[in-house]
Parts: sequence; C-alpha cells; structure tokens
Amino acid sequence: MKKISYLLILIFAFGCADLDLQPTDMIAEDAVKKDPKLVEAFLTKIYHNVNWEPNSQVGQRDGNKTAWKHWRFADGTMGGEYTLMAPWQEAIKASETIPTSSGARASMNYWPYGNIRSCNEIIDILAAASFDATTVKTQIAEAKFLRAFMYLEMAKRYGGVPLELKPQQLDASSEELYMPRATLKATFDQIISDLNIAIADLPGTAMSGKATKWAAHALKSRAALYAARIAKYHPQSSDGLTSIPSGSAGGYYTASLASANAVIDGGKHPLYKGGANAEHTFSEILTKKGNSEMIMVEAYDLGLGKTHGWGYFEMPDGFKSGWGSNVHIYEHSTERFEYQDGTPGNKNRNLFDGKTFFDIEEVVYKKDPRYLAKVWTPEEIYDGREVWFHDRAVGSGTFKGRAGGVAPNRAPTRNRNRGGRLGQSRVPLDGSYAFIPGDADDSDYVIFRTGEMYLNASEAAFELGKMDQAKGRLNAIRARVGMPAKTTVTLDVIKNERFVELFMENHHLWDLKTWRDAEAVIHMKKKVGVKWTRRKSDGMYRAKRWDWNFSKNTAFIPKMYWLPIGTAKLADNPNLVENPGY
Repeated sequence: MKKISYLLILIFAFGCADLDLQPTDMIAEDAVKKDPKLVEAFLTKIYHNVNWEPNSQVGQRDGNKTAWKHWRFADGTMGGEYTLMAPWQEAIKASETIPTSSGARASMNYWPYGNIRSCNEIIDILAAASFDATTVKTQIAEAKFLRAFMYLEMAKRYGGVPLELKPQQLDASSEELYMPRATLKATFDQIISDLNIAIADLPGTAMSGKATKWAAHALKSRAALYAARIAKYHPQSSDGLTSIPSGSAGGYYTASLASANAVIDGGKHPLYKGGANAEHTFSEILTKKGNSEMIMVEAYDLGLGKTHGWGYFEMPDGFKSGWGSNVHIYEHSTERFEYQDGTPGNKNRNLFDGKTFFDIEEVVYKKDPRYLAKVWTPEEIYDGREVWFHDRAVGSGTFKGRAGGVAPNRAPTRNRNRGGRLGQSRVPLDGSYAFIPGDADDSDYVIFRTGEMYLNASEAAFELGKMDQAKGRLNAIRARVGMPAKTTVTLDVIKNERFVELFMENHHLWDLKTWRDAEAVIHMKKKVGVKWTRRKSDGMYRAKRWDWNFSKNTAFIPKMYWLPIGTAKLADNPNLVENPGY
C-alpha cells in the first residue's frame, strides 16, 4: 500500500483545518480515501507551501522567515514604483540584474512542482474516495484551484511550462518523467479549465482565508486578462512557448470580464466603504481584517506566531522601533495620483524648483485619497504627531506643524535622505503601528480583492468595445474614494487607474510585462526624489527634485519579458527548451 508523507501543520492562516488528529508522518492512502479530515489536513499542507506573494519566497533573519523578507518589496522595486533604503537589499539587486542563462535571481523564481505534485496526489486519491460525493467534489475543486494559482505564477514568469497533471512515479518512463514545456496557450487553457471546475464546485460563501467560488472567479479573471494581453500585445514566437495566437485575445477578454462581473454582481464581496473618511476607507482595505472586499487573503496571526514585516519596514523615523523608513517613493509615482478635483497629478511640478515656497495643504493634501492612504507625506499626522521630512528649516519663527508640534531643524535622517516620501501601504492610519516590533505585524496579505475585479472588468470591457461598461466599472472605483467620474475612458486612463488603485500591491510589474510596456516605462528611466525645505515663519515649503537611486537606473531589455528556465533546470530535464535570449 502506498503511503502519503506530509508535514501536518495546523495552519489557522487559511482557516481551513478543523482537525482532531494526532500529528503523524505517514498516513495510509486507503485511510485518506475514507476520511475527509485527512484530506483537509493534506490540503492544509498545500496551502501552507504555496507562495502567495510574488517574489517573496526566500530569506530569513534570526530564524524568523516572515518578518525579514526584504524581497517582499521586489515587485514594486523592479516595476519602478519605489525603491528601498540600502543597495544591498535583495529587491534592489533583483531590479539591477539582467538574468543570464544560469537563471534569474532566487527571489524572482517560482518553480513549485513539489507542491503541484501534492495537488495531483490528492486529486488522484479523491477520485477513488468513499465518503460524501459533494465533499469529494469540493476538495478536488480546491486542489485544482491551488494548482491553477501556482501554474499562473509560473506562466507569467516563464511562458509555457510542463503541465504535470498526474503524480509521477519514480519507475515511470523517461517520456513521462521528462515532460516538455506546453505552449503558453495550453498552459493558460489548463489554468482556466481547472478554475472552471473550481467555480462550479467550490462554496459560494464569503471566506477570505480559503478558496471559494469567488476566489476562483477572481483568479480566472486575472489569468484570462493576462492571456488576452499577451495574445494582443506580444509578438508571436515560432514555438508558442512565449506567445498566444492573437485571434485568442477576444475569448480571453470575454472570460476575464465574465468572471470579474460574477464577483461584482455576486454581492458576497462588495467594495469596502467603511472608514471615517475616504483616506481611511482606502487604507482599511489592506489593513482591516475581514473587510468585505477581501476575496482571499493569506492570513497572519500574532497569537499563533505567524507574522511578517510589511508595516515594520514602512514605519518612518520618529515612529519606528528598528529598521523602518525603508520604502522610498519616486516622484514619477506620486505624479500619477490626480488631485481630488480630477486635475493632473503633475500639475504643480513647476513649483518643485528649489526656490518657490508653497502651501503643502494645497500641493500635497488635496491629492487623491488613495495617495494619502499609501504614502507618508510631509507633516502627516500619525498617533497625534507629525512625520517630518524636511532636509532643513530656514528663516526664523516657531510656526507649528499640522498637529501642533514644534518642527525640528532637520527631519530624522532616514526620512529625508532618499525620496522625500515613504510607502505606508500596509500601515493602518489609527496610530496602532507606532514603534511596532519587527515580529508583531499580522495584517493579512490580500491575494484577491474586489477593486481589482472592477479594473479587470473595465479593461476587458474596453478591449471588447463595451464602452459604457468600461466607464461604469472604472468610475465606481473612483467614486468609492470621492474622485470625480471620467467622462471618457481610454486604455491609458485604465492603465493609470490600475496604477493608482493597486499601488504597492504587487500588480504593476506584471501589468507592464503583460501589456509589453516594460521597456518603455522601465528601461534606464531617470528616477528622482525630493528634498524639502521648511520655512519657520509660516510652515511653507519649497521642494527640489534631485537624482537618486544609488547612481543606478534599471535596465529592461526585450528578453526580460520572460525569465530564463536556467541551466540547472535544463540539466535536470533534457526535454526543456530555454527562452529566447538566454
């Protein structure tokens, strides 16, 4: 009798196991076939082993694997949204590196065939299970959802990959063991096929920590949108490993739109509209546990010892217990956020000449609430005090700060020595993260949220010529934070809205790659920050744009739309084919 070996970990992170079992290393396959709780334990292991955050699968310090993942920020750094404090950090190294034939940096890779095998094993076992048929169908659907997620993460990195859909045996033939890469279209079609089953058989309840019908729709909408973009905007490859026939674009856009609309119209995960004001509302989407918009999360729990370091790294000088002040925002990112009246976000660039004094209430605090929710800005009030950013103070006087505090002559060093603004995407605005320890952040990581579905629907509808729906979905997102409606929607408008709504949420890099915009947006583009000067007599500011980024700019050349398979994987499987340029 075959045995199934697994690490039985009680993962409350996904709320998926309610077990009354003694830990064990080996469970007989026949026992699993008769007991849905054993299947649930096996699925729990798979959930635990999935890397849900792009480019965050490695790295630890002092034994804490979750709190010190510097490459947790790699997507945003490589995509040019922001950079980090120190050039030795992995995210910066990843952004500087042009992959070679030996492979990409470890933080960029995603090759989870061990965990995919676990999905295949449990699907195979469930096919012969003797317990309740409805439970069997649900658990098979769950395993296929998990498999689809991992295949999408590979497809968006490498293109077509080997499609292992059955557990391989050690005594199998070389043809079975050394599987070639499937075409990219076949890879996406398998992902969507698995998700169609998941949509049909997963529960339609709202459970943010576990796969549901709505999570499957969300994943299908994202996958189909990526496939549609690749079909429409990427050149055709001779072998189909890094391209999708252009005639397939419409079908994928249609599938993406249908699944996005299913989530929106299903009503189980409405746009979150709580919060004291628009700024707090938007902040709470990522920081308030269990809010309505969270379709699926990777949950964290301080009491269970499952934590991370997002908020810890984002806390500014004056409010941090350790590292902090780590995520520095580029000026080109801040300028993409419009003002609250809908005027362009770069309209005041001429004021940033290092000479002209201006009122930060007008220039900074009348920006889109989404900007104010995700970016630490000069004199932002947190926990009753100001966050200071000015490089120096000039003149005489004692004009108080926005919270009534006395301004220092210079802001704390790490708030002012890079970009002049910091990221705060995972920090609740209620003051509760002041001096948070490095291992005490347990906000949930949002894998899918409804805001993304509105944007997916808007883009897919636009590409299908359904302009009223494209405009309606986009304006619903803007209305949620009090931004004025767009009277005309173009693809550029949709792209900017995605940047603003999903800023610092690990989407922008993949949007650039699937639209094939990365060369134009990233390659050797000059990056600037701001040096702020505060006038003591009236609290007015002047600002000077300055070049920074450790004297380096980011390269993005055509081959980098796809990562290399790498010499090690090619040696392991002689039937694999490397991507172009490597």
